[in-house]
Amino acid sequence: MKRNKLWLAACVIIISLLVTGGLIAWQRGLLTPVNANNPAKFIQHNFVDLTKIGSISKFRSGEGHDFSNGGETCRSMKHYFTPAFTDKDMQTLSSQSESQGKRLPPAPTTSTAVAIYAPVDGVITDIRSENFPVGKQIYITPDNANGYSIRIFHVYPIEGIKNGSHVSAGQHIGDISRLSSTDIAVQAGQINGTYVSYFDVMPDSIFASYQALGIKNRSDLIISREYRDAHPLTCNGEEFASQSQNSDSSISINGWSDPRMQQSQQSSNPIYKPSR
Repeated sequence: MKRNKLWLAACVIIISLLVTGGLIAWQRGLLTPVNANNPAKFIQHNFVDLTKIGSISKFRSGEGHDFSNGGETCRSMKHYFTPAFTDKDMQTLSSQSESQGKRLPPAPTTSTAVAIYAPVDGVITDIRSENFPVGKQIYITPDNANGYSIRIFHVYPIEGIKNGSHVSAGQHIGDISRLSSTDIAVQAGQINGTYVSYFDVMPDSIFASYQALGIKNRSDLIISREYRDAHPLTCNGEEFASQSQNSDSSISINGWSDPRMQQSQQSSNPIYKPSR
């Protein structure tokens, strides 16, 4: 009899944990089915100060490192936003220490800070350290789009921004340095989900700010899966085998001309690469 009571109590505890876990997953949208081929348009605000950005990498480009899922491999399924840094900035960067064979951009200062904003009303569900030690990764679950998760990379969070914080679209949540870069990834389906382009979840009202900079269509910033499969990149682990694969990997905006282009013609070991 005593053994039966213990067994019954254990069953009750297990069922309670399963129900509680299911409720938490449901509340966070983890169980919500999403259509990655026709994602919701839920972005409410640009996540970065566009006036200080010089280029944006294309979805599925060879920029940075391999970042892929959903059955796709060896491609960058996110967007790098690179500030319009100058030759002088590159000289400053050349004096910095190295990590993983790359110069470490210094933390943002009053003169070099580029603001990062919450792109949606939502909850910060995690803040993680970066593999490349520049800033933090900030995860945001939108209030208005269950089943989706946004990750912003290499951010120095401002005071008060922490795991569990509720943020409002357009709220200043951190900064990057003009000598660094930031990237943004959107996952559709938080369990076994797939990455989709930030621009595919952006309504026309927000995309209009990019059209004002000369980007006519979202497709200008997205390499299709079909094209990438037919024109594959080469990877060594997570690293792209050659940066020469990246001749059409990004679009310049705000009239910026990337000083790395001239440098790469003079040296086979450029001092600046997008941080991971």
